[in-house]
Parts: sequence; C-alpha cells; structure tokens
Amino acid sequence: MLLILRLVKRLASLGLVLIAVAAVAASAAITTIPQVADAITANQGEADDLALIELGQRSSMLASDGTFLTFLVEEQNREIVTLDEIPQPVIDSILAIEDAEFYSHNGVNFRAVFRALVENINAGGIEQGGSTITQQLVKNAVLADSSQNLDRKSTEAFYALRLERQLSKDDILERYLNTVYFGAGAYGVQAAAETYFGYEDVGEMDWAEAALLAGLIRLPSRYDPTINAVEARNRRETVADVLVANGHITEEEGEEIKRAPLPAERQEPFDTQPTDYYIEEALVELLTNPNIPIGETSEERFRTVYFGGLEVTTSFDLRAQEMALAAREELLPDDDRGFTIAIAAVDTHTSAVRAMVGGPEFAREQFNLTTDGLRQPGSSMKTFVLAALFEAGYTPRDTIRGDSPCSFDNPGGFPNPYEVKGGGGGVQSSASVTRSSNNCAFVRLGQVVGNEQVIETSERLGLSTFAGPTDAVLSLPLGAKEVHPLEMAVAYAAMGNDGIYNDAWYIEKIVDRNGEVIYEHRSNGRRAISTQSSRMISETLASNVRSGTGRSASLASIGHEAGGKTGTTQNYEDAWFVGYTDYLATAVWMGHPDEKISMRNVPGWGNMFGGKVPAAVWGNFNLAYHEDLEPRDFPEPEAYGGGRYLKVPGEIDFCNAGDRGGSTKSTELVDSDGDGTKDCFRPITTTTQLLDADGNPVPVDADGNPITTLVPPVTVPPATVAPPTTAAPVTTAPPATTAPPATTAPPATTAPPATTAPPATAPPSS
Repeated sequence: MLLILRLVKRLASLGLVLIAVAAVAASAAITTIPQVADAITANQGEADDLALIELGQRSSMLASDGTFLTFLVEEQNREIVTLDEIPQPVIDSILAIEDAEFYSHNGVNFRAVFRALVENINAGGIEQGGSTITQQLVKNAVLADSSQNLDRKSTEAFYALRLERQLSKDDILERYLNTVYFGAGAYGVQAAAETYFGYEDVGEMDWAEAALLAGLIRLPSRYDPTINAVEARNRRETVADVLVANGHITEEEGEEIKRAPLPAERQEPFDTQPTDYYIEEALVELLTNPNIPIGETSEERFRTVYFGGLEVTTSFDLRAQEMALAAREELLPDDDRGFTIAIAAVDTHTSAVRAMVGGPEFAREQFNLTTDGLRQPGSSMKTFVLAALFEAGYTPRDTIRGDSPCSFDNPGGFPNPYEVKGGGGGVQSSASVTRSSNNCAFVRLGQVVGNEQVIETSERLGLSTFAGPTDAVLSLPLGAKEVHPLEMAVAYAAMGNDGIYNDAWYIEKIVDRNGEVIYEHRSNGRRAISTQSSRMISETLASNVRSGTGRSASLASIGHEAGGKTGTTQNYEDAWFVGYTDYLATAVWMGHPDEKISMRNVPGWGNMFGGKVPAAVWGNFNLAYHEDLEPRDFPEPEAYGGGRYLKVPGEIDFCNAGDRGGSTKSTELVDSDGDGTKDCFRPITTTTQLLDADGNPVPVDADGNPITTLVPPVTVPPATVAPPTTAAPVTTAPPATTAPPATTAPPATTAPPATTAPPATAPPSS
C-alpha cells in the first residue's frame, strides 16, 4: 500500500491527477476484490494443475512416398512448432513489445500494469497493455469468457500465477507463440510466416519480418500491412525502436528494419485447400468413410480433420500423375470445340487410386469427370458381356454369328425390330469378335447369356449406375448404360486381379498429432468373378491389344503384357480405352466435359474412335509408368474346351450348318424350301466394295478407320455389296431381289431400343 501511495504522490507531482485517481482506485480494488487478493497470494498452498485447451492444429496430406501435398485448413490455420525451431529475432521482437520482463516475473508484472496505465492515459487511448505473455496465454488457452471487466482480469492474473508454477518459462513461451493470433486466419508464428511472407519454414524470417509480426499481435486488423501499410510501417518502427533500446539490435539495424519493404499481399498458406481432383476425393473419403476412426459424427470428423493435426498419407503416386498429365497434353488434339481427356489409374491388385486426371484443370473446373461424370462406355462394355459368358460356363472358343446387319425382335422396346450395323466374318469365336469389336456378335452374345446376367455381373464388378432389369435392353452390350470412368478402371482391375474386387480408396495411413498410427488401410477384397473367368478375360483382352482394336495400347516394346478394350459411342460423342497390366488398371475417356458433341473431323485424327487418341494416351502413359518395372505376364487360365456354336433363341440361322464356319462378311435371307417364306441365311461370297451414300467406295481397316488411299469409284450392282475382309463397321446391303436395305442405307443414327438406352447403332470396330 505504501508503494501505491508513493506512486500516487509521484504522479500528482507531475500534474497527472487522473492517473493518481486511477492508481487509488486500483489500490482499492486490490484490497476489496477477493480474486485479486487470491492472485497476490496464489503461490501459497497447493492447487490442481490448470487444464489448457488443446490447440487446434491443421492437418497435412502426403503422397504415397511421403511428399507433401496440402494442408487441411479451416478458419484456424495453425502449424505447431517447437521453441528451438523459432528464430531468435522472432522471439526477441515479440518479447520486446509484448513482455520484455517475461523471464523475470512470476506471471503477473505489476510494474508493467502501472506503466501501461501511465502510457495509456498520457496518450489518451490504449497504446500499451499490462498483461504478461502468461496472462495472454491464460486468456487464450484457459478462459472462455472474453469480457474485459476487472473480475475477469483478476481471475486471469490468478491463473497466470498458477500456470507459472505448473509450466516452465520456455514451455509457456512456446505455447504462446503457437497460440497468438496474427490476423488473416493465421494462428501461431509458423502460419503467420506463411501468410505474410510465403515461407514454408518460420526459421527463414529476418529481423524486419519478425518486427512486423510482433507489431501485429496488439491489433492484427489495424496493423495488417496488406490493408493499412502506413499503420503497419509505424507499428514496425515502434518495435524496431524498442529492440534498439533493449540492446537486441544496433541503431543501424533498426534503421534497416524501418527501410525494409512491406508485404503487399497475403500469401495463400501453402495449398490449404484442395488444388487437385485427387486431393478433393481423398478429403471426401477422410470426412465421410466410417471405417476411418476419426469421429462418430460429421461434426467430430470435421474438427479432427481441420484441427486435429493429423498426418494423412494417401495412395497418390506423384510420378504416375505427372505421366498421366504428360500423356494427355502430348496427345490431346488442338480442337476449339473444347474436347478433353479424363484418366483414372488404380493399382490392379488393391484398387488404390494412383493417378487421377478429372478434367481440363481443377482451378477453373472442379467437376471430376472420373468420379462424377456419366458417359456411355461404347464397346468397352463388351468386356462385361465376356465376364457374364465365362461365369456361365462359356469359353473364348465358343462361336457366334457375326454377320451384319443383324435384326432382332424387340417387343416393348424402341425401335422394334432392333437393327444393328457393324460386324462381319460369319461365325467366329468370342475371342475373335472381341478383337474386331463386332457389334452384331456381341448383341447376340448378350442374348445368349441374358442381359440381366450381364447387369448382375457388372454390379459385382462395381458398376453402380444400373437401375435394374429395365436396363437389360438389347443395346446393353454396345454401351447403352452410362458409367463412371473410375468405376470402369476398378472393374477392369478386378478382372486382372483373378476376379477379386476392391473398392477404390485414397487413404493409406493416418498418424495423429502425437505420432500414433490411428488408421492403416486393410484390403477387404471380395470375389466378384471366378479366377478362371478373370484369366480367360485377360487372355482375350491381351489378344485384342496384340492384334485387335487396342493395338495402339501395346506395351510389347518394353516386354509388358497388357489387355484392354476400346469403346466408341453413337456419333463419336465418347471414346474410351480401358485396360490393365499386372501393375495398373487405367480408364481413359475422351469427349466434351459439358455436353455430348460429336468428335467428327478432329484435327489430325478424323473421326474419333477409342482405338485412336484414348488408346494412344493409355499406351503412352503406361509405357512411361512400366518402363522401370519388371515385366509380368498375365497368369494363364486352366485348360478349357469350347467351340460350341451359340445361337440366339428364335433367331433365323444359316441354311446349312457348314456355312457357320465361313468367313463371309454378308448374308442373304432366302426361301430354302420354296414355300414362299424366307427361312434361313446363305452367305454372300462375291467380293465387293463397300459404298457410301453417294455410291463411292469406303474402305476401312479393322479398327473401323477409313483407309486413306481410296480406289477410284466403281460401278457395283446393289445386290452384291460387301465390305473388305478387315472391315466390321459399315452396313452391307443384300441383293435387291431379297428386299435388303438400300445401298444408301440410313446413317447409323437409329433410335435406341428403349427410352433409357442410347441409339441402337454404335460406331463400328470400337
């Protein structure tokens, strides 16, 4: 009390009456407020340790090799660092302006309180605070009430004295430097160093930057250099003067601080929001997958992800991603219609997502085509027909008619009858019609096994977009039902994994803020198809890459076996290649990201088939990915028989069983018994030239691609038109006397067999 009276007398002698009155009031408060009296005597007796609020800390996301990908940050951007990681200029600057006597007081600095009182009254406002760093930490980490009344201040002082007995000075300072708010969502010195200076490491800061941060603490919004440069500069000069006065730096160094430029704009903390399609999907899994034990409710999971300080290791392969992007950029045609390419690549044996190109660019288009895009798969759906066939006991050697055009009764569907173009070659094995992507053959195979079974098998392999039996339309084997590219990659992976299906996944491991592993991915694969079926599929698809429509995807030059299937939809609106090796399964889709636009006359490519750009992108990507990997062939299936002739129930057959083995491209419907009813097919053996609607020759290769060197127009009787032996896609007309379609048959834009199905005719050899 004597000390207070002396201070009052001194202040009065200076003419500071208001200060004297305030001091007296303060002395009265100390003697009358119980909490303050307790604070003064808090070092007497024992008390329970204070429970400090756990600091919210941002989480980080890493690639599979440990490379940093992104921070997961919400309103509190904080990265906890240790005291020895913080440079001395930062420590000295903050102590100088906030609590110069931190290491000498016991939590409450009464001299500083009165000194601040004098300064503030003289200035006519709040220019200096009397709270110690320990008191500020108590306010942020212990007390929830933010009111500034005397009762709270006394409680704050009381707890500060207790905290000084509980923690060491260094521990208090370290926690404070990770707690204090610097504005712009940055909590702690590490986040502040990132936000204002773009530093990944707080240790990079110099004296000028440290002085600026120290000045921000009092009023972050007022002293933010990106908002109020004049105020920020003045405040930094104040800090520099205090540093000089306290002997931390020389006057010359102080002047250097004052001359240093201010940051003109805030730096976005390093990748604090998803910047890539993969990262966005991994974050969704983190927040929603109930098998990842980070919270029972969505609110708990949110807080754990954004404030729990997790280290999340993903399945992301940066090397694979770079290769996928390079393959796309190298081969994506320069076309002002805005076509793009999406790529999804997963581990064949685990379905870990390794690479994802979800659209043109995440920064301007966040819609992920690989996970959310729905597009018709074209002939890449034919692989699921094979899976259903092999599951039903058929083999790659069993045969089916492939002659084209073909027509089927379609009661209740549209159109009726359902007519398909794209085929040829008479009766062939299912392996052979896969290599030529024979449309008529696969529509027949779908009916042989039952399109309901194709749907059921597809769903076991992870396709989720079927509505049920109503989707079992005749056009299903040609890709009538829309699918997601990622699901296609995962389904093909199961075929290359001996029939074991795994859901796509992104999160490999999670370590909590204490370094404890709280989650590791464990495979929960299930059998989708038999081992024998999957190996027969691999054998068939590998043959397609060697000598069928998928030749552009071959990896033979580096000794790796690959299997896959092309896909092209009506009017060339979507083009696909989906395939796998023993390491990686990849789906490549090409088209327009927003609408269905025909990819006709693409510069440098002509009409776009799955065997063109998609297969080439798949090949380039996988060549790069597999270059340094040990070559592996697919495991061979057990010996199998087959060779059975498969026939669609009710479909008119060849007149003679011997004709089933022919290699003719076209047939004619004849009256075999003279009763006036055309009751069977005979092969047309005359070698003829395919014509377009104008009567000009249109030669095509096995991929359905027009041959660039055309023969001169020839006069061909309309009754005997047949394509070259390598063509499958163009409709041929039977003899006029048997009432076949005219040689100028309508284009392949026939309506779908059902309202939910696409147009009935798919581009040939897709």
